Amino acid sequence: MQRILDIFVAALPSTLEQGLIYAVLALGILITYTILNFPDLTVDGSFPLGGAISTTLILHGWQPLPALLLAALAGALAGLCTGLIHVKLKVRDLFSGIIMMTALYSINLRITGGLSLLTLDR
Repeated sequence: MQRILDIFVAALPSTLEQGLIYAVLALGILITYTILNFPDLTVDGSFPLGGAISTTLILHGWQPLPALLLAALAGALAGLCTGLIHVKLKVRDLFSGIIMMTALYSINLRITGGLSLLTLDR
């Protein structure tokens, strides 16, 4: 029993860290669904977009803070594109999110050079 408790206590910090990261993602989805009444699936593509951009920039020698700011800007640009597709092209809200989510999947693969997993280990 003590061994199980030790494993649980050892895994708790990383579990909380990962949960808090995904809480930000869930909060973004909650805001678009409930408050804005807009089923935006762009989050499914822009969340990995931020990770791909920041990791790629850090691997190319950028400092972490500018890389994270640029990644956040790219996520905002993805959301802006979803809004423009919905408003200017008159595509339904759900479909505009699906279009951007699919496009961002391809863009993320292009940014990472076709790799599905980037690590900061060299």
